[in-house]
Amino acid sequence: MKENHLDIVKKQFRRQAPRFGDKGLTLTSPEHLEWMVTHLDLQPHLGVLDVAAGTGHLGRAIAPHVKRVVAVDATAEMLIEGRRQAEQDGIENILFEEGLAEGLPYPNDVFDLVVSRFAIHHFEDPGAPIAEMVRVCRPNGKVAVIDLIAPEDEAAAAAHNRLERMRDSSHTRALAASAIQRLLRQAGLDVVRAVSREVHVDVDRWFDLAETEPEMRRTIVEELTQELTGLRTSIMRPFLRDDQLMFVQTWLIAVGVKGGVTRC
Repeated sequence: MKENHLDIVKKQFRRQAPRFGDKGLTLTSPEHLEWMVTHLDLQPHLGVLDVAAGTGHLGRAIAPHVKRVVAVDATAEMLIEGRRQAEQDGIENILFEEGLAEGLPYPNDVFDLVVSRFAIHHFEDPGAPIAEMVRVCRPNGKVAVIDLIAPEDEAAAAAHNRLERMRDSSHTRALAASAIQRLLRQAGLDVVRAVSREVHVDVDRWFDLAETEPEMRRTIVEELTQELTGLRTSIMRPFLRDDQLMFVQTWLIAVGVKGGVTRC
């Protein structure tokens, strides 16, 4: 029987959970988290939902600035690790709950801010979690999607996503910045912010987190090396730093405001 995509995602993140807090990863970088937090217009009275939160990196970074945070994820092992780290850091206003992003276990119009970080590229239908995020956001509240993005050029995006899927089978498709903003608008949001930045990724750490198979590692390294030597068109913009192979990701923060009428 063919494994469904949710099972693939859970299996992948079950493996990743113990390493998700490792220092030196781009996803744990305090600088990168601060960049995200500063673009979310946080206020002390806000109730925030962190969707497909993993161990709640973003939710835990948001928590000191707001009233409360709920971090929801489909993988129990991620939630266990998130609770452990929150307790270790003395964060008391965050709650970790199990649930699906495509069917959030909350009523309409209950959160002031709904966020999701590095999750959209793991969904077969990215519009489904975004629609749910909008549903549970209160009228005039905000929804923010933070994700790595692919090039606008379709051929370059396909090549980019092929390498991402080779590294991690739970990756479906990183979207272009314009496509993410279009999904937010289709879900009924007024997009009020779209900011991006380039991030340098250590290839070995990138592989290790996903436990990429040795054969896939070799193939990806070979292709990145060919880019370095000019034998391929640049897709992931690899470079060497102190003899360590690196590449460039682009991250996007897209923020939309929900109108005053609930959309189901």
